[in-house]
Formats: sequence, C-alpha cells, structure tokens
Amino acid sequence: MQTHRQNRTHLNAARPGFSLIELTAVLVILGILMAGAAVAVPAQVKRARIKTTKTSMQTIKTQINTYMVENAGDAPETLLVLIPSFMEEGSEIDAFKVPYYYRPTPGVGLAHPYELTSAGPDKEFGTEDDISVWNMRTE
Repeated sequence: MQTHRQNRTHLNAARPGFSLIELTAVLVILGILMAGAAVAVPAQVKRARIKTTKTSMQTIKTQINTYMVENAGDAPETLLVLIPSFMEEGSEIDAFKVPYYYRPTPGVGLAHPYELTSAGPDKEFGTEDDISVWNMRTE
C-alpha cells in the first residue's frame, strides 16, 4: 500500500506547467500586440468611413440626376424629396452620422446644378476635410 502512495506523489511532482517567467513573457507580447492594434484600428475605421461616404455620395448623385431627368431638369429642393422613391430613409446621413449639405443651385452660374457635401471626419462644414461630390477622388 505504501508503494501506491509513493507513486501518486511522484506523479503530482512530475506534472508539466508554465513558469511565472513564461506567463509574464506571453502577457507582455500580448500587450505589445494590443497596443499596435489600438493605434492601427482607428485609422482604418476613418478610411473606411471616408470611402463609404464617397460611395454613398456617388449613389446620391445618380439618384439626383435621375430625379432631374424625370422632372424637367430641376434639382430637388432637399434630399428628403428623394425618399422613398429614389433613396432609402437614412441615406441623407453620411458615415460620420452627419446629414449631407445639399443645396440646389439653379441659375447661379455655377458649373453644377446642386451642391452635395459631407462634413468629413471632423464633422464640421467649411474645413479642409470636407468631401464634395464634384471634386472627390474614389480610391
């Protein structure tokens, strides 16, 4: 019977495991990876929102042009006129959760029959990060 107890004690002592140093090293590596991700992810989100806004603006431009063809060349007074016949509800808001700036410009002498602008990432109109449907590049 004593042999049986000795064997069990011997098995408990031989159990493999991680040392405190190994666990600490893993935690440090995970922390470094998470810090890198915390820096990279917000920039990716911003780029994705800009691209989504540009794509939405191209779609809105197409819908406005379709409206104009059906209405003797007149641009709609507001984007809300296009809902639900030409656009879905909520389409008048950009990816930054700010309503687009839209204004028809008939007879003003501008090259375009309307203005369609997003405030961009800073959510303020009149700054350099604004996105205009007429001069944006799609990337």
